[in-house]
Amino acid sequence: MQPNKVQTARKPLTLKTRLIIHLAAFVIRIWFSTCRVNITGRRYLKRFFINDEPAVGATWHRGAVFLVWYFGRYHPIIMFSKSADGDLLADFAAKMGVIPVRGSSSRGGREALTMMARYLKRHKRGVAATVLDGPQGPRFVAKTGMVALAKLTQKPLLPVMMSAWPAITIKTAWDRTLIPLPFARVVISLAKPWDIPEDYGMAKIENLRGEVEAKLNRMMHAADTQTGYLQKWPEVYGSRVDPRVKENNPTQPL
Repeated sequence: MQPNKVQTARKPLTLKTRLIIHLAAFVIRIWFSTCRVNITGRRYLKRFFINDEPAVGATWHRGAVFLVWYFGRYHPIIMFSKSADGDLLADFAAKMGVIPVRGSSSRGGREALTMMARYLKRHKRGVAATVLDGPQGPRFVAKTGMVALAKLTQKPLLPVMMSAWPAITIKTAWDRTLIPLPFARVVISLAKPWDIPEDYGMAKIENLRGEVEAKLNRMMHAADTQTGYLQKWPEVYGSRVDPRVKENNPTQPL
């Protein structure tokens, strides 16, 4: 499936910015292609990406850069925030093969979800996705947007996670952005999706949101253990506290 109409920047990017994005896309393609990628849950990769069965994908923000590169070849439709950073990321994602739409939980989210729902219903194939803890966190805490989209479209909600080692962690970023170094070992995990009944009310949607959040955090822990990134947690998160534990209540697991 080839991408059709692409929504990138809300305002035209400057020539300098476009050149920087073009160069960054070129470098990242070469950089990430050196990584050794291991897929966990390969049957879900085949079902939803290779065989193009429709689904709604959900992941955490920290691995978005690598996941955009890896899954760009399958042309998913992905939501990016309506911000200056979102302009840059959406344009970069389009160069990777992604179909970007613009919106977030705080700005334009309803319109973006409607566009993604129409896309899935019209094409009857492909994956629509976004980061559940975006656009500004708190990290590893899920919002309901993709759960609602899966219910609305009656498509499976597919959890996706990545980890890598050795890797760069951008500790100044709220999401602790994770960038694999060249020749790194990368794990991409896909797990059994949820089928959400049409008659789910808000209470059940909220319960499922918590279940999805817990599942993604378990997948993150497992992937970080598999790659060896788990050893970075004390440095990245400032203590030996498991990042799956809520920062405002360190005794309460997610």
